[in-house]
Amino acid sequence: MNSNAAVVDVRRLVEEADARIRPWVLETPVEHSGYLSELIGGEVYLKLDLQQTTGSFKFRGATSKVMSLTEEQLDIGVVTASTGNYALAVGQAMKNRGRRATVYVAETMVPARVEQIESHGIDIVKYGSDPWDAERKARADAAENGLMYVSPYNDPEVVGGQGTCGLEIARQVRDLDTVIAACGGGGLIGGTAGFLKSVNPAVETIAISPQNSPVLYESVRQGKMIEMESEETLADTCAGGIDLDTITFDLCRNYVDEMAVATEDEIADAIRLLFKHHRLVTEGSAALSIAYIVENAERLRGRRVVAVVCGKNVDMNLFKQIVCC
Repeated sequence: MNSNAAVVDVRRLVEEADARIRPWVLETPVEHSGYLSELIGGEVYLKLDLQQTTGSFKFRGATSKVMSLTEEQLDIGVVTASTGNYALAVGQAMKNRGRRATVYVAETMVPARVEQIESHGIDIVKYGSDPWDAERKARADAAENGLMYVSPYNDPEVVGGQGTCGLEIARQVRDLDTVIAACGGGGLIGGTAGFLKSVNPAVETIAISPQNSPVLYESVRQGKMIEMESEETLADTCAGGIDLDTITFDLCRNYVDEMAVATEDEIADAIRLLFKHHRLVTEGSAALSIAYIVENAERLRGRRVVAVVCGKNVDMNLFKQIVCC
């Protein structure tokens, strides 16, 4: 951790976001996992953020950002980019303020996700073969046309909103040892870890990314933000490139104790595990924290662990293929 001042700042962002979003955002429950607790010889709790409005943790950050905008800023028009969940989140947050959003997505986004986004009354622009292509295009078009660009992760209000997941965990689970969460752009784990470390610096925080798209993982490992190609992954909402100046890079370097990756087979196994033992329908990104627990049971032996299960917006045909194989 680099500075106490930074810890206080993250805590302030989260607490301000919490006050801003509470009329709209749910406090999601935690559920004890008997199976995973026995596996590690400790206690495992699932933070069920898949029960959040719009089906993922993304609604926290989107609401925090949209509710921070003035009427004049909203009138200009709001643009964002998304791999799926942030589009739904921003769309609903904008509806709560009586507006519509425009969302840029990759042309390769699976049709089921496109249909889901369109069904929520969101204007879609398809661009590029990778989520990073769509994000860069959204930023460029917003700048060219004088629109408000709302980042999915590279924004203090968004990070503060995502970090309210950690605020809830702190009051829901006592004597916490370890928190594990998915990592794409880093907003969830960055905000959550930053807040939890401000409450108890001894809490261990772990970020887990898909091996097929580990941009932030590789960037932290190399000590600088990098650009790299992403491969197809079940954890598609964690996939794609990241802004080279993202604030989440330093958040992860400062507050995340370990960054790891999961293979596609490990993600699929974790999706099946969550359905078999908890009857949860989850997307690939939501299963990343579970994949880490299964692969690192001995390392977590005897600990009290919270695994963030962060989203449920999965294509049903894909889900059936995974759980029925």
